[in-house]
Amino acid sequence: MYFNYTPISSIYSELLNSDAKIQSNINFIHGSLGNVSDNKINFGFGDEMDDDYKVIENLGNNEYLKNFKSFQYLQNSNYNDLLRFVDSKRFQVLIMGHSCGLSDRTLLNTIFEHNNCRSIKPFYYQFKNDKDEVVGDNYTEIVQNISRHFNKKKLMREKIVNKTLCQPLPQIKLPFK
Repeated sequence: MYFNYTPISSIYSELLNSDAKIQSNINFIHGSLGNVSDNKINFGFGDEMDDDYKVIENLGNNEYLKNFKSFQYLQNSNYNDLLRFVDSKRFQVLIMGHSCGLSDRTLLNTIFEHNNCRSIKPFYYQFKNDKDEVVGDNYTEIVQNISRHFNKKKLMREKIVNKTLCQPLPQIKLPFK
């Protein structure tokens, strides 16, 4: 499943598959760029676990719910395809370039706390100085964001892969034109 709207994710899949046999099912859960018919881009907010969501829902005005992702997920089969996948077998979540912010909280909670989710492996970004030396990374920030999607914190600590077993996300250098 990809949250990115572009085909860049397939490039990363190829990079990863060159080193390991990784089965990937491409599900553009939030739509794909240029697809205006059956898989339109899904912008919106997806944190129905937030206390404010219940307040908005109880206002009785559907206009306020229009940009919640759950209602957009019902426009095609992507969400149901995702549920079928997570119910079907064990899987590992690879996080590549996603901040794991709260805008996808409900969906990520469904995936992360699922019994078939064996682990969550974040690929992190390394910060470099002018001399191309690594001066830091965002691993901790990513796992802090991931933690917010868990109701069961013990489960979170069991599933997130520790940094020593993770690696920086390879940076693709595009040619300048």
